[in-house]
Amino acid sequence: MPKKLSRDIDYFEDYHMLAIVSHLKDYTLCYHININLNIDLIKYEDLIFAPPLVGENSFSWYYFHDKINGAIYYLIGNKGESGNLVQSQNIADYFLLIKSTASKELIMSVTGRLRKTPNISAVFGINMQQTRDMDLLIETNELHELEYIKRRNDNNKFL
Repeated sequence: MPKKLSRDIDYFEDYHMLAIVSHLKDYTLCYHININLNIDLIKYEDLIFAPPLVGENSFSWYYFHDKINGAIYYLIGNKGESGNLVQSQNIADYFLLIKSTASKELIMSVTGRLRKTPNISAVFGINMQQTRDMDLLIETNELHELEYIKRRNDNNKFL
């Protein structure tokens, strides 16, 4: 009888997701986050997300690539016109998704600095493996990022 080889793959190995509770508009929150984390999140086209049984919805999407540390930051709104981005996180207004092989110390530092940010009521980590449709969200986010990078590179060719 042939042996079956299997490997547990952690699709979220390089991702860390923080939920943010704040009454601020996305651009105001982004301004405060940029100052406190010393990053430069920039708004791009909204992320269109269509999980099964919910339908298509758009969410604000901010992006920053920290080339020094190799981290990519995404600030994504959780509230859309016809529902939430992550249905199980009704209390969260925004998510800060960090794509990096960062240590836990960096994530704890970011969490601590976000908690000290004006008008942020709460910040807490999300267990991505236990959250429904998280793989679809990550895939949609990566495709959205690729589209942005392709468009940016196409525009830079003509400069």
